Amino acid sequence: MLQYPIRWALASRNVALEQESWADFTHVKTRPASLSERVALALELYPADLLFVHRDAEAVPWADRIREIREAVTHPHVAIVPVRMTEAWFLHDEDAIRRASGNVNGRVPLELPNPKRVESIADPKRTLFDLLRTASEKRGRRLSQLDRELGKMRARVGELVRDFEALRAAPAFQEFLLELDLALERFTKD
Repeated sequence: MLQYPIRWALASRNVALEQESWADFTHVKTRPASLSERVALALELYPADLLFVHRDAEAVPWADRIREIREAVTHPHVAIVPVRMTEAWFLHDEDAIRRASGNVNGRVPLELPNPKRVESIADPKRTLFDLLRTASEKRGRRLSQLDRELGKMRARVGELVRDFEALRAAPAFQEFLLELDLALERFTKD
């Protein structure tokens, strides 16, 4: 899901991608255990000038995750550490949530969290799923059927968000943008 805020952030800085790859280890026989091993394998399979390294903070303090990335990755990179879970960065766009729910013209109010506070939500994934259920306005058996589609709908929200500007108020998103700016600055100096 992070491909969408990454693309938005790059486009907002007038950076065009020559090529884009997402490290996929599903076909690898022995999956690497440590972050540094995963990064090494990613670079072997998907050579890149700049890596975007994602770790959710979840139960680990945010600063510890950033430190973990900085210690494990020597290649030029941008650390992306949403506080708790990635879904926190997709709770600000009512239109995307309604569209992903399949009920574009829904009228039931959605109580979206303030973008400043999305990173303090205990379970952003559950919050997003609850918003999708509410936005669908389905009841009973139809709601139960919808529950089987929540994973796809969650991904669809990411695809439908066009503007992440509101998230500049969220500290971890601000840090991601700062990391990106520093990485891009290093590239322009080289």
